[in-house]
Amino acid sequence: MAFQEPQKWTAPKDYGDPRTVMITKPDRYAEAPEFGIYSIGVGGACSVYSPPESYWCSNHTSGGGAFTFRTPSGLEFAPGTFPNAASWTDPVGDGGIINIWRPSRWSNWMFEMAGFDLAEGAISFGDGGFQGARGSDDGGDFFVENIREELDAPAEFFFDRKADKLYYFHNGTGAIPADTLFEATKLDTIVKAVGTQARPLVGVKYLGVGFTGSAIQYMNPHGVPSGGDWALQRDAALFAEGTVGLNVTGCTFERLDGNALMLSGFTREAVIAENEFSYIGDTVIASWGHTKEVDGAEGNDGTDGNQPRGTKIIANIIRENGHYSKQASPYFQAKTAQTLLQRNIFFNGPRAGINFNDGFGGGNEIAENLVFNFCRESSDHGPFNSCTHLDLDALTGHSCPAARIPPLTALACLPTSSARAFVSTWGCCAFKTL
Repeated sequence: MAFQEPQKWTAPKDYGDPRTVMITKPDRYAEAPEFGIYSIGVGGACSVYSPPESYWCSNHTSGGGAFTFRTPSGLEFAPGTFPNAASWTDPVGDGGIINIWRPSRWSNWMFEMAGFDLAEGAISFGDGGFQGARGSDDGGDFFVENIREELDAPAEFFFDRKADKLYYFHNGTGAIPADTLFEATKLDTIVKAVGTQARPLVGVKYLGVGFTGSAIQYMNPHGVPSGGDWALQRDAALFAEGTVGLNVTGCTFERLDGNALMLSGFTREAVIAENEFSYIGDTVIASWGHTKEVDGAEGNDGTDGNQPRGTKIIANIIRENGHYSKQASPYFQAKTAQTLLQRNIFFNGPRAGINFNDGFGGGNEIAENLVFNFCRESSDHGPFNSCTHLDLDALTGHSCPAARIPPLTALACLPTSSARAFVSTWGCCAFKTL
């Protein structure tokens, strides 16, 4: 394992040029013309996503050091970077993974190791790099995992998938007790409640249920929900789509290695209340809708209502999230409207406490929450972040209205005496403080 810079990052793979779909015109924002053009790139470097499309793959990106998405295809490492590298017998066959911070620590990428050459000091990347929406030619700090010869610390394990054999570094003296029980996670999703907009599931309730032991999801297919910086998988331990009146109350969500709870597509009047979430691998609660397609890509027309609307997230405790994916929050929403977040306690996470990926629909209210100790591993952001480059149309009264954020609903984002701004926004419609 190593957290250090390599000698050199290998140039990004050439995927060919993306197809550009124009969504909005330059006169959209007179006060911020750099955000006026919204287009979506389909294919090209965005072939790594599912679906293979993103604002950040187009040729008209703006704001925050914007450029067309790409990631390095490998690295050349200095001697001594991996102290045990000379003993690695088959890191590619082992299923080795390399975890890399994007420069500026906005997100982290995970890649499968596609090649390893000790003599040349080179690792080439395979599948991956889709865990964030913003790319770079270079990476930052990195480490490797899932290599047998790196099994060198108590409580670590390695599963040899070729020999179907589990290796475990016992955390104790003597032999492993005969009654030791090993349990392996298998399911990405523990429970699904799935209807349709035409025939929704109505009144589904999960009351006092415990959810634990879902599998790691960071190598599962990811998509870019809208014009913000984030990418995530449309999946969770508890997944709901096509529901009306979903009620999740008094439940515990603990040690889930992917997302904990997702509202996807059409959902109405969901209530998520008085639950406790802890030790979550990725984002805790995610709400992600759909918009109508334009020339094969999701555009800005959400007037068909295929989004989560009217969700109430009340009196939940969320802590210790983002153990694997660092671009993760207790609450995330994209193409979602009319959400109430009230009287929640969110703390201890790597990035923003609450993230709005766009300004869709409006009618959101964030009130009487305690949100603190965020940005523990990443840069910028704070308790609340919003980021978008797309004016989304919805039948909620306005196309991109303000969110209502009363003052003092959150504390400074860093666990030090250094405070940052309560709200950070990029290319968004106004978020007003009452």
